[in-house]
Amino acid sequence: MKFGYVLTAGALAVGGIAVANLAVVKQIVGTDAPRREPLRVIAVDDASVPRTVTLPSNEATRAPGHYAIWFDSGRGYAQLGRVIAVDERAFLVTREVVSSRGTPLRAGQPARWSGVVPSQATDVGLPFTAVTIPTALGPAPAYRFDAPTDQPPSSTWAIHIHGQGATRAGPLRGVPVAHRAGLSSLVVSYRNDHEAPSSRDRKSMLGQTEWRDVDAALDYAMAHGAENIILVGWSMGAMIALQLTRSSRHRERIAGLCLIAPVTDWRSTILAASRRARVPAFVTHLAMRALRSPLWSRATGLQEHVDLSQLDWIDGDDLLVPTLVLHSSGDRSVPIALSKAFAHAHKGLVKLVELPPAPHTLEWNRSPELWGTTFSGWLHRLPFQEEAGGWVSRN
Repeated sequence: MKFGYVLTAGALAVGGIAVANLAVVKQIVGTDAPRREPLRVIAVDDASVPRTVTLPSNEATRAPGHYAIWFDSGRGYAQLGRVIAVDERAFLVTREVVSSRGTPLRAGQPARWSGVVPSQATDVGLPFTAVTIPTALGPAPAYRFDAPTDQPPSSTWAIHIHGQGATRAGPLRGVPVAHRAGLSSLVVSYRNDHEAPSSRDRKSMLGQTEWRDVDAALDYAMAHGAENIILVGWSMGAMIALQLTRSSRHRERIAGLCLIAPVTDWRSTILAASRRARVPAFVTHLAMRALRSPLWSRATGLQEHVDLSQLDWIDGDDLLVPTLVLHSSGDRSVPIALSKAFAHAHKGLVKLVELPPAPHTLEWNRSPELWGTTFSGWLHRLPFQEEAGGWVSRN
């Protein structure tokens, strides 16, 4: 989540409370991806089995699981697996290289760490089609992965929704699980994510308007044979999924939600981020009040104000579909306490599974097998049954 990294107490130093207030608001509704700390490739061993790369050792590069490094040239990346060795004295870590694309991996190469694995649709290892979704703002690109051909045709589709400051690549992690369960998948883009058409203000509305673009993706799925929809939402994508259960033209067709590190209440999430960044609480409260004000919204460039009360699903009582939440206590952007409160508020509908500690939205990276079996098991326990004609509701 982008704003969790960039809110700083330095906002107070730029000229007073009003300016600080505006600075915080602009960070909240910005759409740039989070800055990632640069690193440099120390060594590459092409002769070893498996092939390895040595990097500076830090909390991220030592973390267990699957990750990637993107080269600063922008023309290549390498996907990394398990940690092979850690040199405590030299502050180095050696990891397995699973694959690489584009610019050859070499020593001295500047790069940036990433949790986006698979890194591109071609890395998923499944056939896909690049499609466009007609939205009110124009055509939005999407990836379509059809259900397995060796299983009965499925009428249930999974719609995968990325978070704030991210792209379609992020949710690709969930596609293989949906595919093994017999579902078709649509991995979508939406306004202001640097792939889909932008709104005039180019600002994030925190899910308040973005859901409309994803609703158009539901239109597409229904027009291509879908009868039931599973929404898979990551971070702010979870808020978009929740908004769809309330406002979508196809809300009666939404059969379940899988939410990863979800934003379920923006006010609590923003306050948590500001506390971590040591922004005084009264400044953050003023900023949230400003989001509701048409006058202040215009001052920050927003076309319309943001109603945070409509983006609170912890206190709300209109969740009606089975929901799986995958979250970790290691999340410093969206505290797992919010997911616990969300699950408590919707007992009987929400199943919260706490996965091993990992940073925000990196639960899959840390424990891909556990993540996958948990999601898969939940899918198979939904009130659907497999018949010759596909998945049909028992109700």
